[in-house]
Amino acid sequence: MEYKIKSLKRIISIIFVFGFGAGASFLFFTYKNSDHDYKSMHERHHSQSGMAEGNTHKHDEVNMPGLQGKDTTDQEVNDLKTIFQEHKGIKRDVINLANGIKTTTEAHDVKLRDAITSHVSMMVTRLQQGKNPEVMIQSPTLDALFEVYEEIETEIETTELGVAVIQTSSNPEVVKFLQTHAAEVSDMSARGMVAVHERMMRTTDE
Repeated sequence: MEYKIKSLKRIISIIFVFGFGAGASFLFFTYKNSDHDYKSMHERHHSQSGMAEGNTHKHDEVNMPGLQGKDTTDQEVNDLKTIFQEHKGIKRDVINLANGIKTTTEAHDVKLRDAITSHVSMMVTRLQQGKNPEVMIQSPTLDALFEVYEEIETEIETTELGVAVIQTSSNPEVVKFLQTHAAEVSDMSARGMVAVHERMMRTTDE
C-alpha cells in the first residue's frame, strides 16, 4: 500500500512538472513570436523578395502600410500619409553647415503645412528621447542617427509657411549622417514614394 502511494505521488509530480514546463514553453514562444513580429515585417519589407516580383515593386499608395512603425501613433502615420500624398506642394531648402545642417520645410496648403510641422516636431522629440519609431520604409541613415542621438543638438522654430530646424554635432561622423539624411528627405519631398523605392532597392543590393 505504501509503495502504491509513493508511486502515485511520483506520477502526479511528473505530470505537474511536465505540464508546467509545457505551459512555460508555450508562453515563452508566444512572447518571442510577438516580440519579433515587427522585426520580421521590417526585414521582409526591406528584402528583395518582399519588395519585388520580377523587379516590379508593389506598394499600396492609399493605405501605405510601410508608414507603420514599432510604436507609431495614428497622428504620426496620418502626417506621413499627407506628406507623401501631397509631396509636390512641399518647398524645402537645406544648407549644409560645417557642423551640421539647417533645413526649412514649407507649404502653402494649410493641411500639408500642419502635417509637416507636426511630423517635424514629433520626430525631433523622438530623437531627443532616443525613441526610434522604426518605420518600415525609413532609411538606415535615420537608424544611425538614433544610435547617436545624444551627440546631436537641435533647434526648431516655426516659419510663416512651415518649420526650420538646425541640427549640429561636434562629431564629424554624426554631421555626415545629418547631411545624408537631410538629402534623403529632400529627395522624398521632391519625388515621394518613388525616391523611397529606389533607395530601398539600392540598400538591398549593397
